[in-house]
Amino acid sequence: MSLWSVIAVIFSFFLSLLQTWLYAFYVSFTNSETIWIIIPIWLSWFFTEFFQEKEGTSFGDAISNGVVPFWVGIDWMRQLTLQVTSNEISLSSLVFVKYAISILILAYGFTIIAFGIKGKDFIKYFGRIREVTYILAVLTPFIYGLIIPNYKYFLSIIIFFPIFYFIIEFIDRLTPEPVIYKKEKAL
Repeated sequence: MSLWSVIAVIFSFFLSLLQTWLYAFYVSFTNSETIWIIIPIWLSWFFTEFFQEKEGTSFGDAISNGVVPFWVGIDWMRQLTLQVTSNEISLSSLVFVKYAISILILAYGFTIIAFGIKGKDFIKYFGRIREVTYILAVLTPFIYGLIIPNYKYFLSIIIFFPIFYFIIEFIDRLTPEPVIYKKEKAL
């Protein structure tokens, strides 16, 4: 196998991971069930990212950010229960994994809220809206059954997180400081 063949295979695999990752973001906007949870996730991210956390995450921001995964975890369990009780899906190990992930997300939100109230410094990083949004946005289509889990899906989530993070960081640095920051500093 030549070097170019190896490069072509790696490039092809990378493109397929990128396509899987982008699809995970896109698919939630195509389903009437997920649209009601994904739009609030992205709206809370946008306003928090560019109007509250541009200069860092405060304890109050982190506590507010913790409410989002807490609520989404509840909604995911509601959706799973609805699908099971209406016989859309049957109980299986995959459903139990989805419930477990939902409980972990709910616990993640609760942890952010609880430790934020206690003033634990790590919450300023653990509860940043960028991380919260990413986790919820990429897992929502899986929980709702829009994406069939496979290694490429989970690998793409892990590999492209730094890219997502730094793209948002780059945009954050390019956008001007909101007027409200200037008004608050003047007080």
